[in-house]
Amino acid sequence: MTRSLSTTALLAAFLVCLHAGSAAGAAQQEKVTLFFDASLPQVAFAAGDIRAALEAKGFSVDCRDLAALAEGSRGKRIVLALAADARVGDRPAAQGAPAPSRLGDQAYWLHTTRGPETCHWVLGGDANGAMYGGLQLAEYLRFGGFEAVFDEQEAPYLKRRGVKFNLPLDRKCPTYFYNTQGTSHQEALRHVWDLNFWTTWFDEMARHRYNVLSLWSPHPFPCMLKMADYPDVAIQGVEGFGPDGRSAVVNDMTIDDKIAFWRKVMKHGRDRGFETYFFTWNIFLSTAEGKYGLTESPHNQKTRTYLRKCMTQFLETYPDLAGFGITVGENMGGIDEKEKEEWAWDTYGRGMLDYATAHPERNLVFLHRQHQGNPKEMIEAFAPLRKLPNVRFELSFKYSQAHAHAAVKPEYWERKKMSEVLDRYGLKCWLTVRNDDFYFLPWADPRFVRDYVRNFPEVGKYVDGFYIGPDGWVFTREFASKDPYYRSRNALSIQKTWYMQKLWGRISYNPSVPDDLFKRHLAHRYPGVSADRLFQAWSHASRAVQKANEQVTGSWSLDFHWWPEGWTGKGGFRTLAETREARPMPGSKLADFKETARGVVGDKRSALLNAEEIETLARDALAILPTLEPGDDTELRLTLKDLEALAQLGLYSAHKFRAAIYAEQNKTEEARTSIGRACGCWKKYTAIMDGLYRGVDLQRNRSFPDWHAHDDKAVQDFTDLGGRGKPGPPE
Repeated sequence: MTRSLSTTALLAAFLVCLHAGSAAGAAQQEKVTLFFDASLPQVAFAAGDIRAALEAKGFSVDCRDLAALAEGSRGKRIVLALAADARVGDRPAAQGAPAPSRLGDQAYWLHTTRGPETCHWVLGGDANGAMYGGLQLAEYLRFGGFEAVFDEQEAPYLKRRGVKFNLPLDRKCPTYFYNTQGTSHQEALRHVWDLNFWTTWFDEMARHRYNVLSLWSPHPFPCMLKMADYPDVAIQGVEGFGPDGRSAVVNDMTIDDKIAFWRKVMKHGRDRGFETYFFTWNIFLSTAEGKYGLTESPHNQKTRTYLRKCMTQFLETYPDLAGFGITVGENMGGIDEKEKEEWAWDTYGRGMLDYATAHPERNLVFLHRQHQGNPKEMIEAFAPLRKLPNVRFELSFKYSQAHAHAAVKPEYWERKKMSEVLDRYGLKCWLTVRNDDFYFLPWADPRFVRDYVRNFPEVGKYVDGFYIGPDGWVFTREFASKDPYYRSRNALSIQKTWYMQKLWGRISYNPSVPDDLFKRHLAHRYPGVSADRLFQAWSHASRAVQKANEQVTGSWSLDFHWWPEGWTGKGGFRTLAETREARPMPGSKLADFKETARGVVGDKRSALLNAEEIETLARDALAILPTLEPGDDTELRLTLKDLEALAQLGLYSAHKFRAAIYAEQNKTEEARTSIGRACGCWKKYTAIMDGLYRGVDLQRNRSFPDWHAHDDKAVQDFTDLGGRGKPGPPE
């Protein structure tokens, strides 16, 4: 039995398939008939990408409802549907297609049949799976053309693949500890109230296979709730920052406008296959503090009641919210672990319990961060919530501390005995993967990401999902580039760092995705140069800095300890003396500088060999880059300069690491020569970066007016070893 499209769905189908060109011009084009169900937003979105890819290849596209399959047709066809849709039925098999294996959530089957009806079939286990299959076909069509033959089936390795996004909502409601410092945070505030930003963000990230957005705010409720018992808490309008950092009006939204706005954001996310979560730190109250007797004291019962009502009202207000996450211990007045969990249960826990009990039809997730928490106390305190059939209680673990791009298998999980904890309490866990490594440069090395994801602890049994992102930076729209290219296009940061985003999203969906797919993306985006050589240069320059990160992030594990793009910590530029004390990230197979200098590395890899490998990788990238001529491709020109900067940063680290080892061995002349070479690379690096990017204030690390701010400190390492004149030579 077939069903007809509603008027709304017919209009949606028309809009998806609307294309430019006169009727006469279209008549001269070869036609492809695209069958899909426009009432499914995910499917309609993928159909739009397929249509755009076909039109770019010179085809006209005739969009039809799946019911039209019964009418029969010849010629080029594409069917995009759910595998269980009766309108598709056994039609693929009737045309000789093998039956796909069982398709689960987010899975898809893509197959081509030939004959009088040449057809690409895209069937999904659910709407998200159909979307991913459709997006994959659209990519293939852009890369090649309609005549290619496809036969593949994919299912998600990680079912939840997310982004960590620190959310500044107002000058009075910033993203972290109410510290308004940080250029990216100030710039972001106006963009997070722009619906076009979010619709573009979700569309782009769905193409990369992400399906979770986690939004982090100490206390989002004054900007997102209208509460009858606390009418004066809501913030009317949005206050942000002007060019000089002073107060500036972003918009005059009422609290009702804001609620409508975030409902639209979450709905668009759902229509692109996303689950949206909010996370808080505790205890912070923003503009609620001091009103209605509310304080940040953990012993204040009025505060507990307020937060419990906030939680319940938040779930009532946002039907597309998938769940909520909490942190204990950031600002909780020195109470012990048991008291922390009792407080968290009495506020957020009971708030969700009240809502979930009244709404058994809605499934929710409660995420409790392990950070500064005690699992035993968590389990005991939240027992009533865990008993509800419609609430999934799970933990969240900071997997690599603040530096994802370091060791492929960090040891923090083992040190906390997380597998034993999860087994003991029958829990699953999400991994917080922090990227406080790269705010400016578009790092991208598929081999590292693949190894990192494959080393996640028993996906499915222990790990339920992950989200990656920084804490000390907010990626909204590109603002730091001195070249007008990105700013003139109002480009999102994720569009500038598209390759990095694609690697983490696509590989976490399928770690077996071949490098060839990424090379095809590079070839399509930058057709004027060799994709193979660009891929190698990009991978090697990125890997050089990752290996340098791995060498030192055991000591410099947090964001305020270490920012590799600036070689800084909170105290300033990381000197050679400090570097000598640094140790590799736990889980790394590298020896530290002292072990290497003494020759007692055992079964570890010496820091000297690591420095040699870093240098080889960086030099290989630098040898390739001049062979890639950007022509009039501005994006490629800027990207190649980024890669040159990454390579020079890698060389600087390699030479500095050698200097640290020689200094440990009291080989002053060798140490001085190495640090002199490092300084030459540093000056080359900062010259490139200063040509590309403005200086900024950093929320966690060392702020800088321009990229030459620490040149003197780099040279000081040279002069401290008795160096005279200009260090160098530059690389």
